[in-house]
Amino acid sequence: MKNIIIKSALFLILVGTFNSCLDYEDLRENPNSPNAVPPSLIFTNLTPRVSSSFTGGYSRMQYHIYIPTDGTSKVNFRGGFGGGFNYGTIRNIDKMNEEAEASNAPVYKILGKFFKARSFIEMTRRMGDVPLTEANKGAEIPRPKYDTSKSVYIQSLNWLDEANKELGEFISANPGFLLDGDLYFKGNLKKWQKLINSYTLRILISLHKKANDADVNVKSRFNAIINNPSTYPILTSLADNAQFEYKNEDGFRQSYNPNSAVSKPSINYAKYYIDMLKSYQDPRLFSVADPTQEAVDANPDLVAVTANFDSYSGADATANPADNVTGNLNGKFSKPNDEKYWNFVGQPGVLLSYWEQEFTIAEAAHRGWISENAKTHYDNAITASMEWYGVDSSKITAYLTNVNSSYVAGTIGLNRILEQKYLAFAENSGTEAFFNFRRTGIPNLPFSSFNIGDQDPGYPVRWSYPSSELSNNEVNYKAALVSQFGEESDDVDFLIWELKD
Repeated sequence: MKNIIIKSALFLILVGTFNSCLDYEDLRENPNSPNAVPPSLIFTNLTPRVSSSFTGGYSRMQYHIYIPTDGTSKVNFRGGFGGGFNYGTIRNIDKMNEEAEASNAPVYKILGKFFKARSFIEMTRRMGDVPLTEANKGAEIPRPKYDTSKSVYIQSLNWLDEANKELGEFISANPGFLLDGDLYFKGNLKKWQKLINSYTLRILISLHKKANDADVNVKSRFNAIINNPSTYPILTSLADNAQFEYKNEDGFRQSYNPNSAVSKPSINYAKYYIDMLKSYQDPRLFSVADPTQEAVDANPDLVAVTANFDSYSGADATANPADNVTGNLNGKFSKPNDEKYWNFVGQPGVLLSYWEQEFTIAEAAHRGWISENAKTHYDNAITASMEWYGVDSSKITAYLTNVNSSYVAGTIGLNRILEQKYLAFAENSGTEAFFNFRRTGIPNLPFSSFNIGDQDPGYPVRWSYPSSELSNNEVNYKAALVSQFGEESDDVDFLIWELKD
């Protein structure tokens, strides 16, 4: 841990050096100060992180509700949709590539294509059109033009394809190579290659409304990955999950604090999530939640109470906040499983999982994009999710054969895939549950004046641009708004390209 702290401090010192405006002639080489940084260190800092369980983004998707016991705050699903450009991340990617070139470590430049593609995709899927071709040009182009979302996706998908092929060639030429600075896979490059391709599948399914756009080539790209596993390897089990394992030590703990006198009493599961688990008679409920205190008080047989679906209940996100405060104080709501979550480790922070990939393939098969069997991948996805939660294999088998939870064809089947994906995304995978809901409308989340306001129809569908664009890049900013939305309004309810039929 001490070495990590020292390296991080070194990295920050170097960032200041990189941004210096002094001429070369004004600089003097100090033999006691380093003038280069290992690309592996920058790679570690660039490795994507996702939100810990029981943080704000998961509350938005009605997995849990934060209910302060004093009742001072309310649920606000319209907040938090201010966007930002990832230019700092992209500058660090460029710096990693520079250091990789200088130290003859080409693998970091290859993975840099994945990081760059992801950075631009994450910007465009939030805000819409964003600068790409003229971005990060500094004094040369201080006011970059915006590229269309379509062109950003095409370029990013091409980068991902290049990264996969180049990484495959590197692995073949360097068997046994271990990647230094790897937080996910302990240096296993094959697993990084799998992640790149499975991430590509995630993005392709997110473009399902553009499946017939010949320029983007969504279906062909999807088929190329599915039908050529030797060229495009993908995740094959839970062991391939891109996830960060938390530890009970400095720098590695989850964000929630089991010693906090406030957070534990305030976090309650949401009614929508709990009710969906109950409607499916889903055994994951017993792994993630504790019975309500009210149910425990009513029955001294703790084993029987814990195994009874009726012992669990969630707080209603559409209710008056004062009523939820009262319900919380009276023990009417289930809380996260005490043994599983209330420690500094909790569950891993998942970036992309095997179960997500399998739901994605099941959906593509259901839509007729590929010749795969949708039921097979649906079953794989649910099995993986339940195994991740420690559900017994016999219960998984019973669940997959139950008429109410097994895969079926038609509209019911697609809804079931997407609802089960929502359940599997609970308190993991960052904003993916929201992005899936945004593009499909499933699940049917409830809203009221208490969580979105009287005049608003539901969640925003996009993030607004950084407010600094109006003063720093006004002409291009307004041109992008007019091009996308027909007016100079940065409205979070306007549909971006990928959401338009």
